[in-house]
Amino acid sequence: MLRAQGIEANIPSSGKVILVNIPSFELIALQDGTPVLRSRVVVGRPVSTTPELQSSIYAVRFNPAWTPTPLMIRNEGLHYMPPGPQNPLGRLMFAMDNDEFVYLHDTNEKELFKRSQRALSHGCIRVEQARALAAWSLDVSLAEVDALISRGTHSVPLPAEIPVSLVYFTRFPDEHGELVSYPDIYGIRPALERNMLSQAAR
Repeated sequence: MLRAQGIEANIPSSGKVILVNIPSFELIALQDGTPVLRSRVVVGRPVSTTPELQSSIYAVRFNPAWTPTPLMIRNEGLHYMPPGPQNPLGRLMFAMDNDEFVYLHDTNEKELFKRSQRALSHGCIRVEQARALAAWSLDVSLAEVDALISRGTHSVPLPAEIPVSLVYFTRFPDEHGELVSYPDIYGIRPALERNMLSQAAR
């Protein structure tokens, strides 16, 4: 469906993969090339953007603590938060292999998913259906995810790493395959178009 709409994304025909389209505030989990889970997400603000990148999830961390960066501490007065219901990472996070310190996670601010504009984070991606994504990633039931949460702080490795693509498409198909236009929340589309015109003129 993505290729039919002219969207080039690294979607293997077998196995699991996660695609996050930043402008549409959406995560899609695919199994053997077929979407099996779609979730609203919160992405980075224009001043702390979520980058486009290729990474992979290798573990789920249950009841994580949260340590803000020195910049967050200095500029926003944020502080370390122990595990618990008020933790900004919620009850679980998806450990990802990348140099940007970007990962997927739950959140204690569920009301944010009701907003139409969800560029609100420091760069990481908050997932509305984090429990369902954890169950799918670990090949367990939702009841087993709840049991893992009840065990306190610990990490569970995935049976196999799951590739993750963070992409930026302002025109992206919805669940019915219809192409929908989304705001250019980071204002990068004009720069991309100028680069394309410049390359075409060479």
